[in-house]
Amino acid sequence: MQRVRHFLLTGFLAATVFGALTLAPRAAAAGGRIVVSDVEFGSYASEKEMNAALKKQAKATFKGGGSWTLNMMVFLGAATGGSKINIVYYDVSKHPPDQVNFTEVGVKPDQKIVQLNGQAISSDMGFVKGHKYEVRATRVVGGKEKVYAKTTITLK
Repeated sequence: MQRVRHFLLTGFLAATVFGALTLAPRAAAAGGRIVVSDVEFGSYASEKEMNAALKKQAKATFKGGGSWTLNMMVFLGAATGGSKINIVYYDVSKHPPDQVNFTEVGVKPDQKIVQLNGQAISSDMGFVKGHKYEVRATRVVGGKEKVYAKTTITLK
């Protein structure tokens, strides 16, 4: 009887864990990605609504006359454990890639999704029309840059 109870309990726990993993939010599957748009992201009533908006708004190329406004939904690959992350821009049109600029953003240590609307960048800040940039969400940990999410954009 003890063995049967143990077998049933183990089976129940395995089924519960498997069920929780399969029902985990799709946002978690986007971990490590940054979705960038020229339209502000809003608040969403459901995950389905958010996923539809992300799919509709996501862009990789941004047009501007020397200035661009970016809106980002950052899906961190892991909780940072800190109170700040940096959104860092690297010009990958140059070899080796060159860090152009960064913005410090406050976060909660266990936060996994960061919404940033209205991030203004311009040629005055070192950005060049026609260049490609890797945008990274990072923290400096132990003297090294740890990347939590990234994407690539082109400025036109």
